[in-house]
Amino acid sequence: MAVEQALRIREAFRAKGYAVEVPSPTNQQFFRLPNEVIDRLKESASFELWGPRGATETVVRFVTGWSTTDEDIERLISLL
Repeated sequence: MAVEQALRIREAFRAKGYAVEVPSPTNQQFFRLPNEVIDRLKESASFELWGPRGATETVVRFVTGWSTTDEDIERLISLL
């Protein structure tokens, strides 16, 4: 279930035009996001920077687990 939820996240980010940094088939998904999007998302979502913060954009990692619910995914998608 965690992988399925992660793939939903990946498709949502793609649909919003965000770049997938690493094409991962796992529960870990990596995106290159503008720093202003990261700053907005970090107020409401849990994820981590994947490396140093860039001047204008940074790679981030989202991880899903056994407890990640459909509601969690829908909430994240609504924040995009």
